Order: sequence, then C-alpha cells, then structure tokens
Amino acid sequence: MGSFLRLWNRFTMRTLLQATLVIAMMTLAVGCSKKPELVGRWENTTVPELIEFKPDNTGVIQGKNLPPLSFVWQETAKNTYSLDVGFQGQKKRLKGAVDNGTLVLVGEGGKETYRKVTSQ
Repeated sequence: MGSFLRLWNRFTMRTLLQATLVIAMMTLAVGCSKKPELVGRWENTTVPELIEFKPDNTGVIQGKNLPPLSFVWQETAKNTYSLDVGFQGQKKRLKGAVDNGTLVLVGEGGKETYRKVTSQ
C-alpha cells in the first residue's frame, strides 16, 4: 500500500507541475501577443501632423509639406514610451505617455498632444 501511495503522489506532483507549466506558457503567449495601445496612427490636435507607430517598434512622423522623420520606439513602463527620432543627422529623444486615448509627446521643443486615428 505504501508503494502505491508514493507512486500516486509522484504521479500527482508530476501532473500538477505539467499543468502549471502549460498554464504559464499560455499566459506568456497571450500576454506577449497583445500589441500596445500605441500601435497605429495618431493625429496632432493642433497642427497638421500624423505619427504612425508600427508593431515592429519603428515609426514615421509626417508633417504637412515636410519630409518624413523615422524613429524607433520602445515601451519603458505601462503606457509610457521613449522615441529616438532621426533629425538633421542627430538622434533626438522624445518621451510619451498614453492616457484615455490621448498621446502626449514631450521633448526639448515642448509638448504635443495626439488623438488616435480610428479610420484607416
């Protein structure tokens, strides 16, 4: 009887460990596959300018009658981002945050506010 109980406990522990690993892997896969709210096109609320954040962590800023500016972005905390923008041969860093569907970017030149474009 003692051997059966040891075998049963070992089987139960192995099954519990396997189930825990499967659940952890599924949680990780679902969590990593969700794209940030930032991904998409945003329109400046004061000047004619669009900014697009792509899922591959790149993006483009397009102002009216201006050449596009490419950038690389990363999430630094939940709903907080940093952008490295190529500008006149230099790299400028912008900090951004999304709150209630509004994106605010802050840099050396000041602060700009954007609203997400819902229709593509």
